Amino acid sequence: MKIFYIVIFCLCTISAYTQTSGVKDAKQETSGSYSFRSAAISVRNYETKAEVFTHAFNDTISLKEMKGLPFPVQPVFLSVYIQSGMLSACTLWNNLKEYNVIDEGRLLLPAKESDTDSNAKSEEDMFSPSYSLSPLYTLTIEGNTATFTFPEIYGNSQYNFTLEGTFTIILVRDEPYKDTL
Repeated sequence: MKIFYIVIFCLCTISAYTQTSGVKDAKQETSGSYSFRSAAISVRNYETKAEVFTHAFNDTISLKEMKGLPFPVQPVFLSVYIQSGMLSACTLWNNLKEYNVIDEGRLLLPAKESDTDSNAKSEEDMFSPSYSLSPLYTLTIEGNTATFTFPEIYGNSQYNFTLEGTFTIILVRDEPYKDTL
C-alpha cells in the first residue's frame, strides 16, 4: 500500500511541475516585440446596443482620420514590448515617442525627455507627459497576435442617448532575425 501512495505522490509532483513549467513557458512565449497591424472603433447605443458608428484602420496613415471622432480615444500603439504577458514599453503612432509602462501596464511614462518636451508641448500631442491608460483595458495574446481592447462610455451632444464604444488595436509579433546562410 505504501508503494501505491508513493507512486501517486510522484505522479502528482510530476503533474504539478509540468503544469507550472507550462505556464512559465507560455508567459515567456508571449514576451517580445509586436508591431501595429490594424485598429477598429465600434460605437453603440449604451441602452439598446444598436450600432451607431464603426470604422477600421489598416495602416497608421489612416489613423489621422480619428480626429473627427466624437470622443477621446486611447493612444494607438505603433509598436509594443510585452514581457511575461504584460505591456512594458510602447511607441505611439502620433508622436513616434517611446514610453515605459509601469503600474501593472496602466501608466505610460516617456522613456526619455526630448528637446521638444522641455520647450513647448504640441497642443495636438496629449501624450507628451505621462498618460494613464483606461483601467478597464484588456490585453489578449493568441499565437503571434496581441489585441488591446479599450472600452469607452461617454455622452455626446449629437445624440440624445449615452454611447458606449470599443477601441481595439491589433499588433503582430515581430519575427526575430533569422540567418538564412
